[in-house]
Amino acid sequence: MSPRFSISTFLLFSLLALVALAAPVAALSLQFHDSGLSTQNIDVFGPDGEYIETVNTSSVLQVNGTDGPYTLKLRPALVNQDPGTLLQDLLNLLKNNVLIIALILVGIFVLARRH
Repeated sequence: MSPRFSISTFLLFSLLALVALAAPVAALSLQFHDSGLSTQNIDVFGPDGEYIETVNTSSVLQVNGTDGPYTLKLRPALVNQDPGTLLQDLLNLLKNNVLIIALILVGIFVLARRH
């Protein structure tokens, strides 16, 4: 590999990097439905803290990329669950982690007995 080839390759990649970095981003589309968030509202605020709009996690947010940075505030939606389901989930958690819970309790008792 000759030094002339490596210098020209370096200059070419440097030029491409400068061109790619200098390209302004005009419009951005943000989609939240693939992010794993449950259904909730998102408040969008501009760079000065002014309120812009409220969108839902199932919608698409269109913003101007050159006006940023933007602040997104998540507002979780209320979810009502059956108390029986919550109790069953707790019992399943305890049953599946009985060894860990037993070790933690034994450790607490040993520490309490020393003092």
